[in-house]
Amino acid sequence: MAGSLLTGRASSLFGDTQPAQEQSDMVGMVPRLLASLVVLFASASSAHAEDGIALEVYTGQRSADAPRLVAPVLDELAKSKIDSGDTVGRRIANLSTPSQTVAGIPPNFAQEADAGLRLYAQGNFNAAIQKLNPLVEAAQHNSAAFAKVTTLAPPLQKAMIALALAYSRNGDQAAMRSMFFEMIRSFPEAQVARTVYGPEAAQAFEESRKTLAAMGTGKLIVHVTKGAVFVDETYRSSGDLTLEVPPGEYRVLVIDNQPSRTHNVTITANSEKTLTIDAAYDQAINTGNGWTGFLFANDAAREAHEAEYAAKLAHEIKANSVALVGLDQPKSGAVVVGSLISLERATEIRRANVALNPDPSRERLKALAHYIVGEGDTGGIDVVDLSKQPVHVAEPTAALQPKMVAQSDTVDTRWGGWRWISLGATVGLAGTGATFYLLNGHCNGPPPPNGSPCTNVFDNHPYDRDTLLAALPFAALTVYLFATQTKTVDAHTAALVPVSHGAVATYAFTW
Repeated sequence: MAGSLLTGRASSLFGDTQPAQEQSDMVGMVPRLLASLVVLFASASSAHAEDGIALEVYTGQRSADAPRLVAPVLDELAKSKIDSGDTVGRRIANLSTPSQTVAGIPPNFAQEADAGLRLYAQGNFNAAIQKLNPLVEAAQHNSAAFAKVTTLAPPLQKAMIALALAYSRNGDQAAMRSMFFEMIRSFPEAQVARTVYGPEAAQAFEESRKTLAAMGTGKLIVHVTKGAVFVDETYRSSGDLTLEVPPGEYRVLVIDNQPSRTHNVTITANSEKTLTIDAAYDQAINTGNGWTGFLFANDAAREAHEAEYAAKLAHEIKANSVALVGLDQPKSGAVVVGSLISLERATEIRRANVALNPDPSRERLKALAHYIVGEGDTGGIDVVDLSKQPVHVAEPTAALQPKMVAQSDTVDTRWGGWRWISLGATVGLAGTGATFYLLNGHCNGPPPPNGSPCTNVFDNHPYDRDTLLAALPFAALTVYLFATQTKTVDAHTAALVPVSHGAVATYAFTW
């Protein structure tokens, strides 16, 4: 739209002979088009609120009463297009999954692998596939169990070999190669013994190894805060890792006292993929069992990290805003707590509680949701004065590196883009008005022959005046926005976190 407007204006300046009424109509469109652009910018910014998330947060464990108490809050937030629960959990699953399932692995895993191999040896290929395929899948979904119990690796290799051979005997050569590829990626030194599985099986495995090697390699880079790195359930390093690997899908986890989540990554030839894994952060994340959020071991860990972790998770799944809803036990008694987190600074923007004694009504819980998104009154809820609350600054992580200020620092008070939008509108309107004014009285078209008067001159009244006047409120707004963009805060309450895409999302709920 802007491009066509400029093109049309250039034509007028270089000899377009449009009728005066048509020129006047186009001139009158200028302020309307600029105003429309400002409205479009505002609409685009407000649309970011539609991609917000709400995470549950608890200390110790999630109580049996939690679903009843937090559901009204989450349901009301959903009306503002703020996702929670399994919807958010599925987005997180694109990055990482729990490294152990609730069911875990069969306690008789080795015996089941032997049973599957016997079925294959007896020629019962379909039965062998039905027996072994769930075993291999259970192993892949329980990376932590296999990483911690090294004696499970040999029976897993046996199960994978027998499953690949059963696929082959059933005529599915692609499935056989896929299983052998997975085995080679997981256990680079693995072999298929001729004396156990026969020469044809050994040859098929070696051909699969050559085929995979011919595909080239990619680079897997893993950065960790601390802990041991496992790739496809195999120990690779203590600390940071750089690994040349064949193309394919890999499962990466870190064990630091407890296992992290499993990070699923696809490596392609002649490329590299970098993962940054903070085991403590991963260990706090819960997905599944009907809820998604954070579970902290104690109050100290929760106070220190809940805002940081919420902002980090929102950035990872590209959410534009994040709220926390859960149960807490302050000195005043048990409460349902809700807060809105700044993605820019990883601190709370607002926080409120609903006391559990007496049992809160559904309307009071819905009011908490309205407060989180900046709507409605605060009747029946206790708004927390954050200026009187101590700020807990977490230890730096690879994704969020807080910079503590020595005595005071300057921070933004709003999204910085508004001042530039306002400045652009001011310059556009003022420039258009000035152009109209300067063109008044000048010939509209080619210069007339010498001595002949110009009969078609520009007459932009009153558009020149109106456009210049329209620029005045934007000029005033621009001065105000630039003057109030930043403020100085005390060092004891300041933590600046350089993260991407934070500004718009931080204020998405507040307007």
